[in-house]
Amino acid sequence: MVFSHILLPLDGSAYAEHALAHAGQIARTFDSRITLLQVLNGGPTNGRTGSKSIDWRLHRAEVEQYLNRLAEDPRLAETRVEVRLTEGRPSERISDYIRRNDVNLVIMSAWGAGGETEFPYGGTAHKVLISSGISYMVARGDSGKAASKPYRRILVPLDGSQKAELAAYVATALDSDCTADILFYHVICEPVMPRRRPLTETETALRDKLIECNQRAASGYLEELRDQFGGRHNIRTRLDAALQPVQSIAGICREEKPDLMVMTAHGGGELNGWSGESIMQSVLATVNTPVLALQDGMRIPGIGSFES
Repeated sequence: MVFSHILLPLDGSAYAEHALAHAGQIARTFDSRITLLQVLNGGPTNGRTGSKSIDWRLHRAEVEQYLNRLAEDPRLAETRVEVRLTEGRPSERISDYIRRNDVNLVIMSAWGAGGETEFPYGGTAHKVLISSGISYMVARGDSGKAASKPYRRILVPLDGSQKAELAAYVATALDSDCTADILFYHVICEPVMPRRRPLTETETALRDKLIECNQRAASGYLEELRDQFGGRHNIRTRLDAALQPVQSIAGICREEKPDLMVMTAHGGGELNGWSGESIMQSVLATVNTPVLALQDGMRIPGIGSFES
């Protein structure tokens, strides 16, 4: 199973609940179980007895009721949901839960109770995502309206590596009713030729010839993928050449306005100029699209694993 156990950390805020619809969609597609987890900062204790105060125990009971209500939320309909409540530092407790409970996808809203900031996502999300080592999703915007709607526009950036094709498998699986518009997008990195003076005619011709060669190879690559996945799905392809792939991906997001972007966090950067991890972090800092980042080592039924 691609995603057998999905973790959805919450903090009681409306921002955090933006991730509910995405968790429901993915869980229904892959028959995943979902854990709703909330971490409470340790409350005051009675110095004489060591017990928590009455107010603290009442607050904990309220949070338990809140989690149980969310477990019945329509956005999680037809999924298996369990709730967990613990105490401590949120980022540490979430990461610990991931390690101890075979979680293979964590879905977090970009922001939580602290609200939106000038940073691409909040501190807790940042700490969890960089330390978990598993696939993750960063949800943005109000996903409440998507409670009963599947994804309609899915963007799949591909760097030309076999490992990047994992995103194509997951994206087409999420198009369970075969009605989504899926765009396979590849950016050819233009060769960097640092010079103190403008390129000579010979150097310019060499650069253009290399770009043309890469474009032919990339066109064939995209055609093969469209043939492979396009039998049941509406697949479009697009090929661009640019010095900065991140800016090209951000531009296509503004143009296409996808509901979801699916890409690998570690691609074949050593072969084609893309650095998977740095590209992913830069993309997260640049786009407002929900991003599903897939890590190496995932297994696809009937295909096998995608390892580093």
